[in-house]
Amino acid sequence: MKIKNRPFENEEDYWRMREFLRQVMIANQSRELSWHVARLDYWWWFANPDLEKMKPEEVIFLWEAESGEIAAVLNPEGPGHAFLQIHPGYDSPQLEEEMLATAEARLFTITTENCRRLWVWPDSQDRGLQEILSRRGFQRVEGAGQQEVQHRRSLEGLLPETRPVPGYTIRSLGDGLELLERCYASGLGFHSDDIHTARENRDHPEWYRHIQSAPLYRRDLDIVAVAPDGSIASFCTIWFDDVTRTAYFEPVATVPAHRQHGLGKAVMIEGLHRLKRMGCRVAFVGGYSEAANALYFSVMGPEHDVSEPWEKTPE
Repeated sequence: MKIKNRPFENEEDYWRMREFLRQVMIANQSRELSWHVARLDYWWWFANPDLEKMKPEEVIFLWEAESGEIAAVLNPEGPGHAFLQIHPGYDSPQLEEEMLATAEARLFTITTENCRRLWVWPDSQDRGLQEILSRRGFQRVEGAGQQEVQHRRSLEGLLPETRPVPGYTIRSLGDGLELLERCYASGLGFHSDDIHTARENRDHPEWYRHIQSAPLYRRDLDIVAVAPDGSIASFCTIWFDDVTRTAYFEPVATVPAHRQHGLGKAVMIEGLHRLKRMGCRVAFVGGYSEAANALYFSVMGPEHDVSEPWEKTPE
């Protein structure tokens, strides 16, 4: 079976990559062994144009079968990070070797010590890829907060009950001034109460409009907890893909002044109930920190995979 690789060419490739990731999700029986299509959307519409500013033609590579079908995609998420998206029907050690060689040549970053560095993120149970990485000089990155715990929950059974949090209202995000409040809350929630970042987020809300432009964005799945004074205390945005009938939480956060009230759990559980009414079968969320994973285990249950970084720093 011949598989040829080429660099990303144009916007049509983005739409083909979306359909490819959907096929991979179905083939992997709704396990997050490759990216959820929403993760690609989030990177394409927000993270890359607003933060990373990479040229897709220089950092995304496609492997295609003779039929023209995509067999695999190599892409970054931040400088020096490489992700191998492979359809299980085409997976082979030869393909993985070729993708890693491309990643080493094209996706490395330069460290402050002026040397190359590359992180690759295999599934923790993928022994075959780990053996290849080890042979190529990669080492597993150890330490707290380095792995991504990929939580998943089937929505086919009973869900935790939705319970009101006294003094707060759980509902969909509004527009206008409330959208600015949501931007402000993001700065506080993700930047340790950094007022400067929060104000920047609020004063320049174009980044959030970019998120709202993504194909899977739905206002009814952009859920917030509103405090008595009208400020946004907690939030989660959920991306539902009705092709795979799976969903992806990104982002989830609570403003520090409103923590320890169960708001993160409340907005997520509200989201799960909305997803179930839409026909969603499985929901995902990824966590790195101990606090985030404690929340996600409490909401999503015990089922999870682990994506772990392997690092190569060539001489």
